[in-house]
Order: sequence, then C-alpha cells, then structure tokens
Amino acid sequence: MGTQQKKETIDVAYNMRVYLGFLKPYRVMAVVILLVSSAIEASLTLDRYFFKRVIDEGTRFAEKTMAVSDFSRFLVFILIAFGSVVIIRALLKWLHLHLIIRLESQAIRDLKNHFFSHIVTRSHEFHTTHKSGSLIARLSRGGRAIEMMTDIFVFEFAPLIFQLVTVCTAFAFLDARLAVAVVLTAVAFVIFSISVQRVQRIYNILENNADDAEKALVGDVFTNIDSITYYGKESSIVGTYAAFTDRTRTAQSKHWNFDRITQFGHTVILGAGTIVVVALPMQSFLAHTMTLGNLVFVYTIFGNLAAPLMGFVRGFRNYYRAMADFESLFRYGKIEQTVKDAPGAPKLVINDGRIAFSGVTFAYHHKRTIFSDFSLAIRPGEKVALVGASGSGKTTLIKLLYRMYDVGAGSITVDGVDIRTVAQRSLRSEMAIVPQECVLFDDTIFNNIKFSKPEATCDEVMKAIGFAQLDHIIEQFPQKEETIVGERGVRLSGGEKQRVSIARAVLADRRIVVLDEATSSLDSQTEHEIQRDLKRLLEGRTSIIIAHRLSTIMNADRVVVLRHGAIVQTGRHADLIAEEGVYKTLWNLQKNGYIS
Repeated sequence: MGTQQKKETIDVAYNMRVYLGFLKPYRVMAVVILLVSSAIEASLTLDRYFFKRVIDEGTRFAEKTMAVSDFSRFLVFILIAFGSVVIIRALLKWLHLHLIIRLESQAIRDLKNHFFSHIVTRSHEFHTTHKSGSLIARLSRGGRAIEMMTDIFVFEFAPLIFQLVTVCTAFAFLDARLAVAVVLTAVAFVIFSISVQRVQRIYNILENNADDAEKALVGDVFTNIDSITYYGKESSIVGTYAAFTDRTRTAQSKHWNFDRITQFGHTVILGAGTIVVVALPMQSFLAHTMTLGNLVFVYTIFGNLAAPLMGFVRGFRNYYRAMADFESLFRYGKIEQTVKDAPGAPKLVINDGRIAFSGVTFAYHHKRTIFSDFSLAIRPGEKVALVGASGSGKTTLIKLLYRMYDVGAGSITVDGVDIRTVAQRSLRSEMAIVPQECVLFDDTIFNNIKFSKPEATCDEVMKAIGFAQLDHIIEQFPQKEETIVGERGVRLSGGEKQRVSIARAVLADRRIVVLDEATSSLDSQTEHEIQRDLKRLLEGRTSIIIAHRLSTIMNADRVVVLRHGAIVQTGRHADLIAEEGVYKTLWNLQKNGYIS
C-alpha cells in the first residue's frame, strides 16, 4: 500500500494553475462574485446587530427610561432598515447566482473543449493505449470538478473568511478575549480538518481509479455486446462486473471511513470553543459591564460561524475530490505528441500521387522490428497491391504513410515531399481510405458520407451515394439518406457500410486511395458488386490495396509480396503465379480452398 500511495499523488500546484487558467478570461467576473459574497455575509451580521439594538432599547423602554414615542420611532426605523437589508440581500443573492452560473458554465465549456481537442489530437499510440470508457469518465468528472472547485471557493471558503473577519472585528470592540477565542477555535478546526483530509485524499484517488476501471469495463462490454451474446457469456460478464463494483465499493468505504474521525474531532473542537465564548461574555454580563443586547449579539454572531466552519470542512473534502478529478484529467495535458509537426510546417497538396518509401526502418519497440532498410516506389496512378501473411508489415506500412508513427530511419515522400516536413493533418486529409470495417457515427447516412468533406453540397453527396450504388439500397429505407445508422453503424449490413465507406472516399476525391481489406468480410455476391464500385473509384488514382483474398487484386498493376517486413516478390498477378514463390503458394492454397 505504501508504494501505491507514493505513486498515486496529486500535483496540486499544476492542477491549480490549469484550473485558474480556465478562470483567467473571467477574472473580473470572479472578483465581482467575491465582492458580492462579502456583502451578503456582512448583511447577516447586520441582522444580528439590529436584534441587539432592539433588545437594548427594549430594555430601556421596560425600565421606563425611554418614552413610548421614541421607542415607536426606533422600531419603525429598525423595521425599515431590516426590510431594506433583506431586499438588498435578495438582489445580491440573485446577482451572485447569476454570475456564478455564467462563470461556471463558461469555464466548464472551455475545459471540455480544450481537453476534448487535446485528447482527439493525440498520436495514434495514445489512443491504442487508453480505454475510451476511462477517457469519457475523466472528461465528465473534470467538467464537474470545475463547478465543484468554484463552488468551494465561493460558497465554502469565502464565507468563512468573511464571517471570521466580521466576527473577530465585532468581538474586538466588545472583548478582545472573545476575538482570540474565536480565532483559536477556527484555527484548530481548520488544521484538524486539513490534516485528516490530507490523509484521506490518497483514498480519493484510489476510488477514482477503481471507478475508471469499472467504467472502462462497461464501455468495453457494450462495444463487444454481440460477441458476448454469441458465446452466451452474459453470466460471466456480469460476474466480472460484480468484481469491479466490489473493488469500487471497497475503495469508497476506505475513503468514506474518514468521515467518522472528522465528525468526532469537529464536535470536540466546536464544543470547547462554544464553552469559552459562552463563559467569557456571561462573566461580563454578571459584572454589569456588558448589556443584554451585547450578550445576545455575541451568541448570535458566533452562531454565524458554525455554518461556514462546517461548510469549510465540506468544501475542503470536495476540494481534494475535485483535485483528484483534475489529476485524472489534467495529467493528459502533460502528454506530448509522439508524432510532432515541425514548427511552421506547411500544408501538403497532392497533385500527382507519387509515393516513395526509401530505406525505411521502423520498430514498435526494440524487440519488434518491422522494417529494416525497406524501399518501394509507387508511380502516379499506379495500383499496387500488398500481399503477405499477417504480421508481414502491410498495415504498418499504411500507418507510416499516414504518419501515425514516424520512421526510425529513411524517409517517406509524397510527390517528392518528405511527409515529416508537412502538417500531418493536411497529409491525411489529402488521402482517402476504405477500411476493412467502416465504423460509422451514430448519425444519418447522409452525414456519415459528408464527414469526409464537410463543405460538400447536397448534390455532391447524392452523386457519391449514386456512385457507390447506395441509392437503390436507401430507397428501401423509410427515412432514405436521413436514416440513422446506429452506434458504429450497427443498423446497416456489412455491404451497406462498405458502400457508405466508398461513398465517403468518392466524395473526398483524393489522388491517393488506400483499400485496407475493403471486402474481406463480405459474401461473394456483395464482394463482386462492391469490387466494381472500387474499380471505378480507383480509375486515374494512385492506390494501395491490402488484401488477403488474392482474387480481389488480380487486376492490380503491381503486386508486392511482403514477408517479415521485406519485399520477397513483385510483379503482376499473371507473372507471379507462373513462377515458384510465396505468391504462387498462397494462390494455390486459396484456389484449392475456393474449389473445395
């Protein structure tokens, strides 16, 4: 546990800087909020002061030292003054909440936008090592933590400071010993609370980690719900989830157990302080050096401190919870891009579509080298098919072309330009891809296609739909192209999703097109139909085709056979099956499979 506690720390200084950075654009509003808050707290002391005056003047009236007319005028004055304070306080509270709502909603929006943008733009490696469920949970908690932290300062910390200053000032005029007693009580209360919370905060992080793991599992389960159903593993998954929730419960219990210690200490400290504050003014009253009104004033404004002190404890507990939530999210802000653009990198515009891999060396890590001095040149408009067993480097080559990773040595150029010298987003936007599995947004067919070219007109999108022969399919749907496809496109068949993917690529209209196992998951009839669409799509474009089904690449201009990251054969399909080698072996295996 000691090692884990040392590891799970909160960078309070960093988190506070980031938090204050989101408030900086609204600093004037924040100052106004604090000033209004101080005015509200001061008005509460005025209430007690009016009550003190009523008691003192009432005592004089009862002792016949004050005329009825004078006492009546005084009561009218107090009534008007009290009514005015109530109205002003109501207006101040309205303004207070209005400004807080504006401040918090805008800061939460800024935080979400900032970190969503930051996370989305991280390198491919980041997204392959972080679960989406945890990212969602942390982004959501980070937004709530902004609200929580701001509420803590405005509703918990500031009222205590304002009330403490007001009460001590008032007590100093009546009896300096009372001011000292109040300060000592408040200091003891705060120090005790902070000490307990500092120990408790580590368990707050552990609770968050358990919650993250639980949510990550939920996201993973719902993403793979079909696999769970097909294998009848619902009970197994429910048991796994129960184990995760039990770990969350254990972490929560350890975190919440500190509340018992906190409550006990608070009761003792406040009790001791109350005894002193009650005893001192009572001595003065009995010695006739303090009026009854002043005695009541002391008791009532000391009572004003109880709520802010308890609010401070609640706020300090939430402070560490907010800090733990910030820590979970803000640590992403420290993650640098593994694939970085050069300063002032220009945008790439592809005109010819010439690609060259020159002496490329790449390894995911020191024990897994994929390419060593690999070279391949692709001419403009050439259709090149990459063939090879799983792990031969086909998909990695595409990832390097898209600059999801940087090469260790050598270079990759497009139209003679080293892709490391241009903005990586412009590189990717200049190419189109039809992947093996087209993962769609939970949106309409129309919008999913338009995603590749947001500025496209309705006519352009409909032409792309027609090109992919998707028009006759969506005619059967009640909502036509406005049909919602569901999460990840689950409402569409594999062939329908691939046609959406083709329509996307058509609409993008790029010189370079990548087909990554675009038809491997389709039945023969659908594959045959889509192959015709793909053939039309590739006309006049440079294309890289990855396929395990060799029958789908028979018309490629060149077939490149890979093994362990090296080119072992190259040529046209007809030439390769006429010579002994890896390609012919693969072809015979698949041909025999087709015949059987």
